[in-house]
Amino acid sequence: MNALRFRLLGAGLLQAVRFVLGMLCSGASTTVGVQQAPTAAARTEPSLTVVICAYTLARWWQLLDAVRSVQLQHYPADEILLVVDHCPELARRAERALPGVRVLPNAEAQGLSGGRNTGVAAAHGDIVAFLDDDAAADPDWTARLLTAYHDPRVLGVGGLVRPLWETGRPAWFPREFDWVVGCSYQGLPERRAPVRNFIGANMSFRRAEVLAAGGFRTDLGRIGTRPLGCEETELCLRVAARNPGGKLLYEPAAAVRHHVPAARTTRAYFRARCYAEGLSKAAVARHAGAGPALASERTYLRHTLPAAVADGLRPGGEAPPRTVPALVSGVTATVLGYAVGRLRRPVERTRGQAALRALAVLALPAALLLWLCTLLRGVDLGAMGDLGLVQVLPVTYWTGLVLLALGFCAALADRHSRTWQYTGYVLALITFLHATPLALYPELRYSWAWKHVAVTDVLLDTGTLPTAAGRLAVYAHWPGFFWLNDLFVTHIGLTSPGSYASWFPLLINAALVVPLLMLYRTFSRSRRLIWGGAFLFFSCSWVGQDYFSPQAFAFLLYVCVIAAVAHRLPRPGRPRPGRPSLGWAVLVLLAIATIVVSHPLTPVMLIGSLLLLSLPRRNRRVVLPVALVALALATAWDATAARPFIEANLHDLIGGLTTPESNAGSGLLGLSGATSGQVMVAWADRILSAVVFLFAGLAVLVRPSLRRTALPWLAVAPLPWAVANSYGGEMIFRVYLFALPATAFGAAALLLPPLLTPSRGRGLRRALRRVRAAAVPLVLVALFGALSLAYFGKENVNYFTASETSAAKWLATHAPEGSLIVGASDNFPYAYHDYEYHDRIWLSEAAPGDQWQVRRDPAAELHVLTGSGPPRPAYLILNRAQEAQVTATGALPPGTLAHLRSALAHRSDYPVIHRTADAVVYRILPERTPGGS
Repeated sequence: MNALRFRLLGAGLLQAVRFVLGMLCSGASTTVGVQQAPTAAARTEPSLTVVICAYTLARWWQLLDAVRSVQLQHYPADEILLVVDHCPELARRAERALPGVRVLPNAEAQGLSGGRNTGVAAAHGDIVAFLDDDAAADPDWTARLLTAYHDPRVLGVGGLVRPLWETGRPAWFPREFDWVVGCSYQGLPERRAPVRNFIGANMSFRRAEVLAAGGFRTDLGRIGTRPLGCEETELCLRVAARNPGGKLLYEPAAAVRHHVPAARTTRAYFRARCYAEGLSKAAVARHAGAGPALASERTYLRHTLPAAVADGLRPGGEAPPRTVPALVSGVTATVLGYAVGRLRRPVERTRGQAALRALAVLALPAALLLWLCTLLRGVDLGAMGDLGLVQVLPVTYWTGLVLLALGFCAALADRHSRTWQYTGYVLALITFLHATPLALYPELRYSWAWKHVAVTDVLLDTGTLPTAAGRLAVYAHWPGFFWLNDLFVTHIGLTSPGSYASWFPLLINAALVVPLLMLYRTFSRSRRLIWGGAFLFFSCSWVGQDYFSPQAFAFLLYVCVIAAVAHRLPRPGRPRPGRPSLGWAVLVLLAIATIVVSHPLTPVMLIGSLLLLSLPRRNRRVVLPVALVALALATAWDATAARPFIEANLHDLIGGLTTPESNAGSGLLGLSGATSGQVMVAWADRILSAVVFLFAGLAVLVRPSLRRTALPWLAVAPLPWAVANSYGGEMIFRVYLFALPATAFGAAALLLPPLLTPSRGRGLRRALRRVRAAAVPLVLVALFGALSLAYFGKENVNYFTASETSAAKWLATHAPEGSLIVGASDNFPYAYHDYEYHDRIWLSEAAPGDQWQVRRDPAAELHVLTGSGPPRPAYLILNRAQEAQVTATGALPPGTLAHLRSALAHRSDYPVIHRTADAVVYRILPERTPGGS
């Protein structure tokens, strides 16, 4: 014993006394009745993967015995994985000598834990069983293990480990300390019974549970010949803590023989192993708490060890007297190791973990505080230019956003992060993105939101929607969204949805969190991966279809339906789902019906996704009935209520099917007339979309477990519609939107593997792992940059000042029924107010020849455009947002609006009847004399 141990012995004496009741080893508490052994019957069991970890050529012949024992099982395993721990020579030799065995290099930290994590990540089976490379399984080992998994509450099964002594058991070696050589010891149950933890040489788990728990800790367990352990105990504690109703079973009938070399039969090894076990147990106590870490050891100390000492001292006892000194020295060494382990903390790692945890906890409130400071200081919205909010938001906002990304990455890296932290970060991101315009803008954002408010107002005023209203006639044929808002406004006592429409982006995105989490739980049981996918979804959702609109509402219902269906799909480790409950069926039916009557595109996307999901035979029992219901409802609605609209636009719909190349490029390539800033914005959203699809595709390639989920089908289901119709130039972006719930999780699975653990490697390996760990926040910050450009880069167009709104409202109030409203575009508030009573002309939608005539001779061309038909009041409205839109998109020839205002400045037939700081309203009078002034 060195000097350090003697110094720590005195300081740890009190600790040793306090924890004298907490002796080390694996134990159990209860015993149940024995069951009959299973027979090798038809393969109705879950699939099984056996993982064997090896790290040295010195055990080559024992390794061959271990592999052969698995290959000769009465109930063969579905696959055998041999994970070689950083020994290339052993890997090459095993690949040549072991056909039918998949040989993998340890892809994680060096040691047994890293090797086991590598095996779990690569396994295809529902159940993963672990066998040491110096152990051999009995012929019925796999069958005995799998029998217990008929009970869905069983999370894992461990078995008996019999010692196979190379030189015979030493007379002084007590059976109660067989755990020293990795074997089952006196005191474990003799029949099948629940236990706290297993012995590593013979254990199995449901693979999904190991993944969800985060795998084995690589800072525990054996590395090379270092005799530390307890990584199995710590994992079992985490698995049990996540599943309060589950249980871990010890099945002594599932037995293996564990080779014990002569080097492990010495007293020096015995004491060293006991001391190391104390250190290991102290580490487990730091992670899981002393209570769970020492629960079984109390029973071991109170009953097993006293009985062993009494038996050794009793004349004629089964245990020889020579075992008593070993019992005492073993207890002493273990307690000493525990005391030293509790006092000797890994300073560097503890400080790093403390800093990580502090960042995870403090970054969230700090980011929100910076966001509030941004709002309180104010933002000069009038300074917005070609890049919108991106160029006027202060450094406090961007600092808070970056801090949010770093804090969330820290929360993902900290195993102790709570669900409320993940929830807080996701909601904070939604707040940063969608509450900022709400707090800064004096008026409702986005002209289309104003349009949908106007449609709802018409329904509130007249009780119906006009079917002869030009492009707005579509809302009369899919009125579900407006019906619901009419019902809500009426029963709440409001006068218009305009009172809450500004809040819609914030509310709709917050509501999306719940179905997204539900969907992602069908892809993985890893909590950090599920929340990482949700965070990445909102980090990549640049399309902007979250304003007050039928699309936003229908998309929310789409995700709800997909999540509800995916939740019932058969998954590895889960029994085949039974018949859906009546409540589930009713809710899904209502959601589909609401989608069908609210939006023309979303039912098409939903049906396509469901039909693709039904291609795997295992999914059809759940998906096909839902798909047929959706198809029947959509067909019935299109054949009745929506039939007039479809017949009127049938030519365009059919024409779209014949020009797939133009459909795919529509909205993607048309940047010729845009300003340089808007070209940058367009490329930001395109690159962001491509990166998300690329990451998702790579994730499916490198993570086989994702291929057995609904993710690949949901990611590719919207793609065919990109060539089916241009949808007004927006189809390519809608395809990205509907694929995003799946592709965002795929990207998260690539960036955030569930078994990411701290590395203890050296040199280049350690550097590469550090680069990989640093890449996640860097990628997230880069995504934030692209998202900010794509989402906020058009705000100079979407933002309306109070004076613009005032002028538009004045026109909407004073224009008599039957008026003609003319504007550079429809990008102004109240553009469609009382749309059933007025006609409208937007210069940005006029023929190119007419646009150039407006540029050349504005007064004359306006009279030409407005002079047809019977005489009626005509008005021209020009405002700041219109000019920003036509300039940014190139919708009108450059300088058209400036020339228009100049040409009309002194004309008596274009009197200004209302003017504000950012808008002007002209009355268009009949032309008195050609070219007169």
